[in-house]
Amino acid sequence: MINKDLEYDKIVKKILVFTVLTCTVLTATLIYFSNITSKKIMFELMEDSVRNDFQLYAEAVDGYLNTKINVLKNYAKSPIIKNENWEKIEPYLNDRIGLKTCEGLLKEECERYEVLFIVDQQGNMYSTDGKKDYVGDEKYFKLGMEGKETISNLFISKDNGALKAIITVPIENNEKKIVGLLGGVTNLETLNSMMSKYKINHKDAYTYIVDKNGFVVSHPNKEFIMKENITIISKNVSKSVAKSGIEILSKDNGIVQYSTNGISVSAYFYSIPNTDHWKIVIKVPKSYLYKPIKEKTNELLIIGVIGIMIIGVVSLIVGQLIATPMLKLKKDVEENKKLLKERIEYDKLKTEFFSNISHELKTPLNIIFATTQLLKLYTQDHKQNHNCEKVNKYMDVMKQNGNRLIRLIDNLIDITKIDTGFMNLNLQNRNIVEVVEDITLSTVEYVESKSKNIIFDTEIEEKVMAFDPDKIERIILNLISNAIKFTDEGDQIEVNIYDREEKILISVKDTGIGIPKDKQDLIFERFRQVDPILTRQAEGSGIGLSLVKSFVEMHEGNISLQSECNKGTEIIIELPVKIASEEYKEPKGNNILKKDNIEKIDIEFSDIYS
Repeated sequence: MINKDLEYDKIVKKILVFTVLTCTVLTATLIYFSNITSKKIMFELMEDSVRNDFQLYAEAVDGYLNTKINVLKNYAKSPIIKNENWEKIEPYLNDRIGLKTCEGLLKEECERYEVLFIVDQQGNMYSTDGKKDYVGDEKYFKLGMEGKETISNLFISKDNGALKAIITVPIENNEKKIVGLLGGVTNLETLNSMMSKYKINHKDAYTYIVDKNGFVVSHPNKEFIMKENITIISKNVSKSVAKSGIEILSKDNGIVQYSTNGISVSAYFYSIPNTDHWKIVIKVPKSYLYKPIKEKTNELLIIGVIGIMIIGVVSLIVGQLIATPMLKLKKDVEENKKLLKERIEYDKLKTEFFSNISHELKTPLNIIFATTQLLKLYTQDHKQNHNCEKVNKYMDVMKQNGNRLIRLIDNLIDITKIDTGFMNLNLQNRNIVEVVEDITLSTVEYVESKSKNIIFDTEIEEKVMAFDPDKIERIILNLISNAIKFTDEGDQIEVNIYDREEKILISVKDTGIGIPKDKQDLIFERFRQVDPILTRQAEGSGIGLSLVKSFVEMHEGNISLQSECNKGTEIIIELPVKIASEEYKEPKGNNILKKDNIEKIDIEFSDIYS
């Protein structure tokens, strides 16, 4: 063994010396090429960062323009506009222009349109400034009659030099047929102030917007607006700029390089969504971007060379001391990787086992329930049998325990679906108040049978939002079930709904035994129960509240707990108010749904014993 250890030490030393010499040469070579590569990567990262910023800028401009368009769209929905009677429409539009206060409105909405007009199907225009004209040949009229919104006819005001444009939206009657256009002359001067903020912090860097033909829409120099074209050589547009301008117009986004006034420039551009191929462009001197990168990479190169020399010397001195532990560490890492892989495979098998055993258990349960129903019918036809009452009692016990197994199996299946990513929401736009109230009221008879009271109250009568009714039902029934378990006779359960505009709060509160402070953090953890002593008369698997939390989080909501021993517990669910794209249709067969709801209550409350 000693000879083998000495031989091992010799081999380690030889390998170490050879490795140090080889690594020194290779490291020097790698540092040289990595310096070049790192510069390239840093340049690309810098460019990607600018591109990402520019995408946000483009979306901000789109949002600004959409705000203006949405104002017209809201006006166009007015019954006064749809009646196509100019004598009634004119005072309505003049009132929109003549708003003197911003109370209840965005500031921009008060001064957004200087002139409003409508155009009928024949192309006749009626304007709030008294003008009447034929615009049937205008491009915006043709596009508007095709159902498209337009921003067109940009011009510089002779009065104040502000950038202005005509915005139009189609007018639809109640049959969704286009009967004309609603348009307005609006001030786009805000674009210039936006462009002054959306730029690189350098004196020669600036941002501007061009339309699909290359004309400047927004620019720090107002003399360029609607006068300069980035594809046409002029006093301000060099041949190099014009060539790059053509490339900018031909692509949705990218970067072009050109020289202007002896300065090498990078121009990043990005298409603005929902516009007629407008593009936002930022001009940045290349030296500003690349100089700090070159300085940093050169510093790294110097540090790398010094590091090579230090590594070579130190490695020879302490190499033997660190070589053996490193080899052992590598072996340990490989073993840990193997153990990790085995653990992952084991967890996968465990998940598959839960799924398979759940389905296997559910099949014979269906047979048990079918047999229970047949026995029930039999005893009803033989009432003279003195054992009927006892048989019925046993059947109820069978059914309750069957429901307990169904509840456990359903919960296990749901856990499997959540863990494997197969649990999806069926979002529907419905009245959350009505759904929660119906669920609560369906439990009244059961709660009262336990000598307890349940009360439903709400701040609002209606709140239409997107949610999964089935998941909400599971949530509410589970919380009411827990409240029943941990309350005494005569205690009260309250289900309340609070409106917070952008959020809805659902509270389930009881006057029961409460939860100790040191156990409240465990309440939503999977397979955890607060205290076995408390659950002897109300059994449970310890996964119900974990599923409730998962269902709430799938709705992008939050769940919280407030409790005090011997005073009660309140669980609060916070759901965001959102609207789904598809409208909900009331299903037929209310009797079937009512029966199904009763069965769900029986299953959810199956682990509550008298």
